[in-house]
Amino acid sequence: MKVLKVVNAATKASVIISTYGRCACLRAALDSLLAQSPDEDEIVIIDQNERIDKDVLDMIEQNKERIRHIRVDYINGVRARNEGLKNARGEIAIYCDDDIIAGKDFIKNHVRNYSDPAVGGVAGRVITEIDTVVDRPNGVGRIRKWDGKVTSNFNADFKTEVEHAWGCNMSFRRELLIRAGGFDERLKGTQSFDDASICFAIRSLGYKIVFDPAACARHLLAPTGGCRDMVFSEKMFWYYHNFMIFYLKHMRKVFFPIFLARQISGILRRGIILKDPKALYCGMKGLIRGFIDSFDRI
Repeated sequence: MKVLKVVNAATKASVIISTYGRCACLRAALDSLLAQSPDEDEIVIIDQNERIDKDVLDMIEQNKERIRHIRVDYINGVRARNEGLKNARGEIAIYCDDDIIAGKDFIKNHVRNYSDPAVGGVAGRVITEIDTVVDRPNGVGRIRKWDGKVTSNFNADFKTEVEHAWGCNMSFRRELLIRAGGFDERLKGTQSFDDASICFAIRSLGYKIVFDPAACARHLLAPTGGCRDMVFSEKMFWYYHNFMIFYLKHMRKVFFPIFLARQISGILRRGIILKDPKALYCGMKGLIRGFIDSFDRI
């Protein structure tokens, strides 16, 4: 493991937001981020909208010393994350969604974790309206090795080491993101597992991911915009497509039959419970397409 320098609280961070179809949410997110310390951070907006409303443009213009606004001509969240990485100037890249409200000292609390040179990434706390109580340290940010069962629980209130983060609130050393090759652009559509994939890539370089509840954000889970305009069957396709690519890239192949059986069972269960044959078809198609696409070069 290459020894990285210690990062202090004054080190510049880049907060990267890719946005599509959520101008009102973006305004609220920017308000919460602009309330942070203004000296050593920047906000990089990767704008995938054909048009963005005047209020947002006015906010960007009024804060142009802190906000960098980059327009792109595609709609692809993972590609936008990499665009943000390419344009970031900070040593720490903080990724958040356009429908979050950053908590007090959000940026500072991400950055302070990098005073430990063994830390490669930070999973921040995520508060939503559907949270349940979490009381087990090993019950946060895990993906079970033999069947791929995902445990999130990023609303926990204790600090612990984790295997993955939630993409709406996570940060990494920019140098390590570059060494890892950036985010895997095969993980399209819903972007499912792009966050887990980059965390596993960082960990494979010998660094740890820590969960810090002090780096807190409220996730509004906006019902529209981003990938939430997709119909359920399309979401099924992309979830299982991306999960297949993630598993084959990062997990032990000896357990693949168990993983595959679990995913097929999940698809059948959802299709039967929802009485939605199209969702069942799209889930199975996603697994097959993901297996094929896993052989593509990134």
